[in-house]
Amino acid sequence: MKRPFLVSFSGMDGSGKTHLVILLRRFFRRQGISYLYIHSVRDSFANRIAKKIPSFKNLVHSKVVDNGQEPEISLMKNEKIKSEKKISSLSLAVRNITLLLDALYLRFRIAYIWKDYDVLVFDRYIYDRIAQIAYLRQKNTVNFSSWLVKIFPRPNLPLYLHITPDQAIERKKEVLLEGQGLEYFQIKYNLLEEGKLLWKLLAIDNSELTLSEAKKKMIAIFKKRYFKYKRKA
Repeated sequence: MKRPFLVSFSGMDGSGKTHLVILLRRFFRRQGISYLYIHSVRDSFANRIAKKIPSFKNLVHSKVVDNGQEPEISLMKNEKIKSEKKISSLSLAVRNITLLLDALYLRFRIAYIWKDYDVLVFDRYIYDRIAQIAYLRQKNTVNFSSWLVKIFPRPNLPLYLHITPDQAIERKKEVLLEGQGLEYFQIKYNLLEEGKLLWKLLAIDNSELTLSEAKKKMIAIFKKRYFKYKRKA
């Protein structure tokens, strides 16, 4: 069995994942390449369960840790960093179980639909979710996650869209309303940068490239890998 070609997009909020996914899907339609789009968070078991059982969200929410200190004022105007959050042991266990279910379901799904699609496109993947878990666990590394990564199929084209924390704040100002400031993005940036090396992700530097330039680079990388993959089929 030859599985579909897998493409994953990872990166911080505001890194351009959604825009480049849309552009890649347009390219597929023009080229007659059949594809299936999967949003790894919206289509996850955790999200599906939460829609049917709203109280399930409480199991995966982080808890507030009161460190007895007043909220610090950041360098950004009027921005307040909220109390430190940490994931509970129960929440971590639930997240790991749902990730395991996601991986098993994805492998089953690939085995079932492998003849129907040439490409599977993932908006976010296990890499982004591990970085979020590391943030909630207040860890400064993602190297605890090797077993989680291994249970998911390895993408043929694992893309990492790079931007700086300052750019993320500028492009996604709505996250400030959720209490996520520069400190949050700096932590996530460090985790994803480590993950880029650990998981051998292919970087597109959206901190410097225009959307058009990023699209051209993405298409060029895709063509090179995809047609080589097809020749081996």
